[in-house]
This record gives sequence, C-alpha cells and structure tokens, in this order.
Amino acid sequence: MSASGTGAAAARERAGASPRLVAVPGPGGNGQQPAPRPARVVVFLGVEDDARSRVAAALLTHRSKGRVLAVSASPAAVDPDPAVAGSLAELGIDLAGCRTRPPSAELLQGAELVVVMGYDTRTPADGRRTDDWCIDDPRGKEPDAIRCIRDAIDRRVQRLLIRMGVAVPTRPG
Repeated sequence: MSASGTGAAAARERAGASPRLVAVPGPGGNGQQPAPRPARVVVFLGVEDDARSRVAAALLTHRSKGRVLAVSASPAAVDPDPAVAGSLAELGIDLAGCRTRPPSAELLQGAELVVVMGYDTRTPADGRRTDDWCIDDPRGKEPDAIRCIRDAIDRRVQRLLIRMGVAVPTRPG
C-alpha cells in the first residue's frame, strides 16, 4: 500500500517535496501584532496511551503555525519511541515539545473537535464534534512503516486544517 494514496503525492514524497498546503492569510505577519493564543482547540484523544495522539498533536501544531491549539490527551502517557521521534524530526518537528494531558471533562468541553486516535467504540465527549482516526500504533514498527503511519496522520491533519478554514490546498503549478 502506498504511503501517499495517489501517484502525484508518492512522487512528491520520493522527491522530498513538502505537502501542498498554504496557510490562510491572517494576523501575525507583516509587522502586525502577534496573533493571540488560538481559541480553536483540537484534542487528540489516545485510546490506550498517547503514542498516536502525540504524533497528531505535534503535526497539527507544526502545520497550523499557531492558529489552532493541538492537545494530546490520554489516560496513559508513555515515553516516545525514538524511531517515531526521529521520523518527526525528519519534518523538523520535535516530539519532546508535545506533552500529553490527562483527559478531563473541561478539556473535552473546550475543544472544537475531539479526534479519537485508535480503535474505540465509546463516545469520549458527549455532545462534542468527534472524528475517529483508526490508525495503527507506530511504536515498535520498522522505520518505513513508521513513516507511512506518520504520513497518514499528516495527510489527515492537513485535510482537517482545510476543513477548519485554517489552510487551503495549493494546486500543482
């Protein structure tokens, strides 16, 4: 199975090209006042532990450029797998900078969206908008499999930012 999903995306990956995503213009650049702390919050809820939710939160933080607050939440925090941290470092992301919080009613109620990371049939945030991202756990996998999982999460993060109106896709030129 291709890590990209499409031939063009696979070619970009092989060439080392960055994803085709552009931030929507807004405050924070060109001499304007810095953007205030984002009011938009996405919680990535780890089902068993925080392995996937931390990767997703780190990617969303990186891709949103501060426009969305990404939170990793899980009942159990584990030490990051060095290979997983290395795969994010390839994109310029420091996984150590992403901390996991225990899930709480207050945290979930304050979220615009709760993304359940893993395989769970329970509704974690009654009344809140939720997405289910059934993605394999990257821990303990071979480096190529980790990159494939990282890229799958990254594509979902980018689509989420587009749906939220925080980014727009670019067209091949």
